[in-house]
Amino acid sequence: MIYGGVDYKTARLTYTVAATKCGAEFIVFLTALLAAYAGRRICLVCDNGRFHHAQAVQAFLNAHRHQIRVYWLPPYCPSLNLIERLWGHLKRTILANVLYSTLADLVRAFHQGVRALDGDRSAMAFMFNHDEMTRKFATKLRRKAA
Repeated sequence: MIYGGVDYKTARLTYTVAATKCGAEFIVFLTALLAAYAGRRICLVCDNGRFHHAQAVQAFLNAHRHQIRVYWLPPYCPSLNLIERLWGHLKRTILANVLYSTLADLVRAFHQGVRALDGDRSAMAFMFNHDEMTRKFATKLRRKAA
């Protein structure tokens, strides 16, 4: 499981690798974010994963509310979560169609893929081009209204 965030201005990546998807591991990621952006305010966009709403996570976010502001995406809208574009890109270009001998090899390949993109806004244009996402979202809204 990877928890991650992208600085929208600089395209710098902050992420943690975890064995499970749970509130405790998300708090580890939030702590990494706080360290990476020490002294700066963080605007964090989150989907509605169950672990995001765990009591411990909510207590952590409340305790750090002066440093982290969370913007919650609507439920069931993965296309609005820009980090999903990064994960999909890495899966298609680095991780797909390779049989890794060990989990450590897979994680190492992931780290290499991230290093190749980290901080390179032009290489990560797939995350920052909103035209396709805007069209899809508008289409969904029209369908719901009809």
